[in-house]
Amino acid sequence: GRAWGEPQARHMVETLLAERVSLDTEAEGGALCQEVLEGEEWVVDTVSRAGEHKCVALWRYGKGEANGAPFVNFYDELRPCAGEGEERLVRYALAASSRDRER
Repeated sequence: GRAWGEPQARHMVETLLAERVSLDTEAEGGALCQEVLEGEEWVVDTVSRAGEHKCVALWRYGKGEANGAPFVNFYDELRPCAGEGEERLVRYALAASSRDRER
């Protein structure tokens, strides 16, 4: 769901953490919260092996409100990795993957 403020977000997380959300009896509970940003969403699909990261796909999603739903996926588009903006985005994602591994 989508929270429209911090108090609502806290309530949603507390509700999730109080409920069993997995059939895996050994799974620990958790919740992920993400800020909703306006505009297009870009996704960089990567694979990693032995510390080397590769981009395998680049996607652009268009999302927004429709028919009373807070977020609806209007389109998803597979994009080429070529182009100044696209290459910069891929470099950023691969660098972030390397930094995460170092932690």
